[in-house]
Amino acid sequence: MILKYQIGVDAGGTHTTAIAYDEKGAELKRIESGPGQINTDYTRGIENITNAINQLINQINGDCQRILCGIAGLSVIGRATEVAGEISAKVSNLPVRAVTDSLLALYNGLEGDDGGLVIAGTGSVFNGLQNGHIITTGGYGAILGDEGSGYAIALSAFKQALLSWDKRENNQLIDLFNRLFQVDNLVDATAKFYKLSNPEIAAMAVSVAQLADAGDTNAIAVIKEQAELLARDIIIGIDRYVEPKPMKVALTGSVLANNKMLRDFLEDKVHSKYPDIIFSISNGENARGVIFDKSKDYRYFSNH
Repeated sequence: MILKYQIGVDAGGTHTTAIAYDEKGAELKRIESGPGQINTDYTRGIENITNAINQLINQINGDCQRILCGIAGLSVIGRATEVAGEISAKVSNLPVRAVTDSLLALYNGLEGDDGGLVIAGTGSVFNGLQNGHIITTGGYGAILGDEGSGYAIALSAFKQALLSWDKRENNQLIDLFNRLFQVDNLVDATAKFYKLSNPEIAAMAVSVAQLADAGDTNAIAVIKEQAELLARDIIIGIDRYVEPKPMKVALTGSVLANNKMLRDFLEDKVHSKYPDIIFSISNGENARGVIFDKSKDYRYFSNH
């Protein structure tokens, strides 16, 4: 009997993970390759995605039924059908579907059920799924949104530190950022701040969270503020569901996975309006979303 399998691809900004699953959802093999984000380097992203898929196909003796690619930057590029067609053409014209990486995470986090998925890492977004319809709130990037993300936490904390510096107030956040930026005067840190990438700024949220865990009231206030802003996005998304509303919300991303204080503030805020919401932590193995994808929009693209 010929082995039938499917492939899920999680193509992110730092690396691409392609995993093959059999018909029962058991993992057969996985391949890691380079970044698959296509809005920063389209050619390289597609190359890394297709290389990972072809390595899997070449190493598995079986019949690949379909390939689901969750791709960072697809929402910026658009043209999902054309992207899927290009990938299909480079992987033996197999049926391919291209979706955003957040939608792939939604399929995995909810395991095929209706509900919501909150991603909070460097950035943040809420995606809801109900009766096949997608609801999105937030996710507008570091300047316009990304509430509750690592970037937003670090930015808010740095602003608080600068305000206290101007007032000549005591604030442990000043000492924290002096240490992180290796300066003696917090004003000197501002020039360094503007030279950092978003992920580098977001990484500072870990230090803010550690200060909050140690009991610093200013750091706790930052964590609570950002948690409640992200909770607001979740509530707006749930408000947009039709009755009966699904009451399942999965949480994923480095901030939500590692910051219990933020999760507690967030859950308390959401429960104040929707007490029946059930929260869970997603395993983050988003390529697994192919197992739960109910879409029939997989095409052979034989014209390429």
